[in-house]
Amino acid sequence: MNCNQANQIPLDTIIKAMGYKALAKHSGGQEQWYENPLRTERTPSFSVNHKKNLWQDLGTGQGGKVIDLVMQYSSTNVSGALQWLKENLNSTKIPQSKTTHSARIYEEKKSRFEINKVKRVMNPNLIAYGKERGINSVIIDKHLKETHYTDTETGKTFYGLGIQNQSGGYAVRNKYMKTAIAPNDFTYIEGTGARSNTVNVFEVFFDYLSHLMITQQQEPENKTIILNSTAMAKRAADFLRDSTTIDNVVLFLDNEKEGSKAAEAVERATDYFTALPYAVYIANDTYVGYEDLNACYQATGQAFQIEMRPIKPHDHDLDTGLQM
Repeated sequence: MNCNQANQIPLDTIIKAMGYKALAKHSGGQEQWYENPLRTERTPSFSVNHKKNLWQDLGTGQGGKVIDLVMQYSSTNVSGALQWLKENLNSTKIPQSKTTHSARIYEEKKSRFEINKVKRVMNPNLIAYGKERGINSVIIDKHLKETHYTDTETGKTFYGLGIQNQSGGYAVRNKYMKTAIAPNDFTYIEGTGARSNTVNVFEVFFDYLSHLMITQQQEPENKTIILNSTAMAKRAADFLRDSTTIDNVVLFLDNEKEGSKAAEAVERATDYFTALPYAVYIANDTYVGYEDLNACYQATGQAFQIEMRPIKPHDHDLDTGLQM
């Protein structure tokens, strides 16, 4: 099988072979939502255009043909993707082609979303949205940007609250959608505490901002990582692995429904951090009964004590230098 043959296989067949299923159709009729085989999410953002046999992850801006999807799914190259297809699909489902094509037929898909401008947050709708999430305008102004971007496929422009990641991309939220503008990565903040040996790890930036509100800080004292997606957990853990200034890691990850794909993703993310040579704590007891730290803070609207539970003791003193 070559790339041309692979890209003719219906994406519906590929996605089902990965163990995922179709959801409700778009209003347009040609496109359809699917469970996302590349990452966990609460709101469907993975769509397939059946007529063009193309996929798009609206949350990350990635997309392309069959080969692109299998490469992303299996974290492999073109040859590896073709091998995956050979091993996981019945040969009768593979279209035959009389034309020989080189693996060079694969071309990397251009990011769907492009930044137009990034500026200080001044839009009243975004300020109101931040307030709705429990975050005051001072914290919004210090830590987020008003991010305007274009959907290159439709030509439509959008804006939201954004935070830049390590690779120059942005995680963007507004009241109606969550978008990742490639390149995708986690966000790292050094913190103001010169002697702090603790890293706080948050899943999304609203949890980070909620932590600032709860602890009544305008800047974090501890080193901070915002994953922007649990898919970035391994990358973030690798970034921390060889640090000589870290003793403790505190995880503020979501409380997901037991047995769900999202819960599995949180468990994998936790495993990546507990594999590090540091003491590891989880702070979920602080917001038990709520989806995440931001939901808890929205419900209470006031500062409260952060509770931490050790899941991996330090080799020597469990509480050495731990600060919140």
